Order: sequence, then C-alpha cells, then structure tokens
Amino acid sequence: MGLDDMISANPKPRRPVGSRRSASRAIVFTVVALGAGVAVATTLKSYVDKHMSGGPKSSGIVVAAMELPLATTLSADHLMVVRWPSDALPEGAFSNPKDLVGRVVLAKLSRNEVVLPSKLATREAGSGLAALIPENMRAAAVRVDDVVGVAGFVHPDDRVDVIVTMRPESGGETSSKVILQNVRVLAVGKDLRVDDQKRGQAMPVTVATLLVTTEQSEMLALASAQGKLLLTLRPWADHNRVPTNGIGPTALLGMDRPRAAEAATRPRGDEDRPAPRANRPVGQVAAPAAALAPAPAPERNQVVEILRGDRIEERKFKNQPVAREASHGTD
Repeated sequence: MGLDDMISANPKPRRPVGSRRSASRAIVFTVVALGAGVAVATTLKSYVDKHMSGGPKSSGIVVAAMELPLATTLSADHLMVVRWPSDALPEGAFSNPKDLVGRVVLAKLSRNEVVLPSKLATREAGSGLAALIPENMRAAAVRVDDVVGVAGFVHPDDRVDVIVTMRPESGGETSSKVILQNVRVLAVGKDLRVDDQKRGQAMPVTVATLLVTTEQSEMLALASAQGKLLLTLRPWADHNRVPTNGIGPTALLGMDRPRAAEAATRPRGDEDRPAPRANRPVGQVAAPAAALAPAPAPERNQVVEILRGDRIEERKFKNQPVAREASHGTD
C-alpha cells in the first residue's frame, strides 16, 4: 500500500465552520476590551494628574510636638514639621526647627500648635526669668504669707490685684486701696511654671514675683515699705479694670450715717409734740410744752359736764381757783 493510499484511508478531521467563527469573535472582543481598559486608565491618569497639579500647594511649618509649658527652652525633640497650605500660612511661622532651638517659650504651647514669634523670647533675652520679661517691663518681688498669697493658691501665670492698707504720713485714718489691677504673676518662690494638675494645690512660699511697669514698681515698693499688702486672685478671662475710691474705718462702719438715717425715718412734727401726760383728767386741755415746768400755785381752767337727758353740756370757768369741795344742786 502506498503513501497516497494510506492518506486516503485515514483522512484528517476538519473543524466545523461555526467553532472557528466563535474563536475569532472571542479574540476580537478580548482585543477590544484590552484597548478600552488602556484608554480608560490613560484618561483617568490624565484627569488625576491634571487636578492634582492644579490643587493648593503646601509648605512645611514648625509646630509643637508636645505640650510645652511656660519658660521651656526649646530643643529639637520639642518641635516637628507638618504640611500646611501655602496660601494659609500664619504670619511669621517657621519652616526650619533649627531656627528655634535654644529659644524660651513665653506662653504655654499645646500639641500641634503653630510656633509663632509672639510665643517666644528673643535670643538676646537669654534664659530663665529674664527671658520672660517683655521690653519696658520689670519683675518685682513681693513678700507674701498665707493671707497675702491667697492661702498659697497664687501660681505662676495667674493674674492678681494688689491692695495696700496704710495710714498717710500727713495724718488721717488708715485706709485700704486697690493700687494695681490685672498684674501677671511671673514666679512663685523659685517656680517659673506649674502643671495644670497642681494648680488646685496650695504652694506655701514667701515671695511672689510680679510683672509690672516702672511706675508700678515704684508704687509697689512704697506700698510694701509703708503699708501692708494683700493679693486678690482674678479669673483668667477677666481683664477689665474696675475704678475704686478706697475705704476707711469711718466709711466702712457707717459712723456718719446714723443721725441722718434717724432724721430721715422720724415722722414730721414729732419734735413739736409734747410728751404724753399720765392720768390726765377727762376733758382737760393739754398744756403747752413750756407750761410743763412745775409752778408753786398753778391755776387751771375748770370744765364741768352736765347731762341733760341724752345731751351733754359743758360749762367752762376761766381763771377760777380749784374748788376743794364739790357742790351739788339742781337745775
């Protein structure tokens, strides 16, 4: 048997026409789907790139990495950099933490709070208490005790009023007067700061350091030398100045008021009324106040009442001596 006979005896099987068409369609759909996916991805990437490039720009800004109390000397661990919209940067904000290392905090900073120049002392101010004193201000120490220091509840960064009690050298009575108001306490004893958890606890110290102007420091020195000082604690939110006139013992006790108060409450005409006379005879006319003085032989007017049926008649006898015996008669 030859080769041709073998091929003709075993013919090669043929695929159906329908199956070949289905395979072609699947290939076409796959190609189309891949193309559509690529087109969508390209469009989406272009859209995102377009809008991201047109969004707000941001810059690095220095904030507090933790809560920083008053008088803290800043180090690299106290600071961190965060992204901030460039068109909304706070004025004076810092971008490099190295520029702030070594400076002293003038007011408490909260975590993530932007560090601004107004919250920091200048580098020339140094460190410690001197760094907390603003320009043209002074720190003045006042000797305090449990009474003057509000029983030890005056703490650094509190606000107080200063009252002095003294007697003028020119004479007069001892008086009390508020001489300073809304004064900031820089330090209590040796402490420049205190934790918020300890503000409810008393601090028994003997010296409080106040932030005052030059003129106020003179007033404080004179009041401390010539009189007795008292500190009154103010609320943190109250910055209003209240005018006062001071007070002395006379005004305090009201010694100049009783007579005026008595005259104001007395009924009009009481000073002209005679004192009540006990056991005055019926029908007798009251004598004037000047005639109440005793006389050796007083003369009185006589009034006799006569009952006629249902009527009463009065008979008056003027300038007649008082009869010792009563006479009876019929009318």
